[in-house]
Amino acid sequence: MALKHAILAFLSRQPLSGYEVAKEFDEGFGSCFWKVSQQQVYAELGKLEQQNNVTYEAIPQPGRLDKKIYSITTQGQKELTNWLMKPTEPTTIREDLGVIGLAGHLIDPEVIVQEIERRRQLHFEKGHQIQKLDEQFVQNLESLSPKDLYMHLIIRRAIRYQQDWVAWCDEALQLITGLSK
Repeated sequence: MALKHAILAFLSRQPLSGYEVAKEFDEGFGSCFWKVSQQQVYAELGKLEQQNNVTYEAIPQPGRLDKKIYSITTQGQKELTNWLMKPTEPTTIREDLGVIGLAGHLIDPEVIVQEIERRRQLHFEKGHQIQKLDEQFVQNLESLSPKDLYMHLIIRRAIRYQQDWVAWCDEALQLITGLSK
């Protein structure tokens, strides 16, 4: 998946400013599946505009730069639907803790325990943040439109991802602390 497809997907739901798109990736639905900086979002929006996949309306703001509200174009929607019609492949895991698994024996186990405890807390908090995104969908599950049902399903996947990390951290901590006894 390219960043452009994720941005086009957000704009297929509603027009957004670049700031709002970046915020979606930081703390909204996009945080369930993608990590991106605000700078990357703005750079990609510029490319999408050059490719005629998005257009924007400039809204004047006194004393500041105009606010740009981006919308997906017919061409952008075609680009997105063409991508959506293609099969996807699972993402390869790229995880720093994998290297610790290879070479962790070279350092004090307490350092690894502290890192796993820290990671457990991060995944626990992220799971709760994502669950809040799902509350509106869960309350109206029987009446969700396909547009919202698909979002709900990906949010559920993201929740399970975070829960699985917490469970793995618990398992790892139990085994590591059992070794040091």
